[in-house]
Amino acid sequence: MITGAGRGIGAAIALAFAREGAAVALAELDIDTARATAERIASEVSGARVCAVYTDVTQSVSVKDAVAQTEARFGPLDALVNNAGINVFCDSLTMTDDDWKRCFAVDLDGVWNGCRAVLPGMVERGRGCIVNIASTHSFKIIPGYFPYPVAKHGVIGLTRAWHRVRA
Repeated sequence: MITGAGRGIGAAIALAFAREGAAVALAELDIDTARATAERIASEVSGARVCAVYTDVTQSVSVKDAVAQTEARFGPLDALVNNAGINVFCDSLTMTDDDWKRCFAVDLDGVWNGCRAVLPGMVERGRGCIVNIASTHSFKIIPGYFPYPVAKHGVIGLTRAWHRVRA
């Protein structure tokens, strides 16, 4: 399952997985875009097993529902790519609370929601992989590009902390 897989990096990741023979769920807020991308992948990859599933990564219930739909269709998830993200670039002194909340809701909480939805099953089965997409902005801070790098740096911290989870 790849979040934010309707276009861009997420769609490219989904296509690469499909070419390798994986069953792929495109977890996407814009379900029409995801369906079009799923159709494109199915037309390009012979025998592709691909579906689009509505997912709002900012809502844990939506992510859990997307995981349940994906597992009902393809079986237990072996991999999750937390790719969904938005660019929120503001001046730190003039940005609004809503800008901050919107950025963190998608770019950090979305990753948290994805991990929480799949990790228990992966731990129980003793296998699985979660890939969390961060950004070079996590390390290279550019004036006017706030709060995006803060959220993406949080993704790195979350990933390192989850790596230490033991069954």
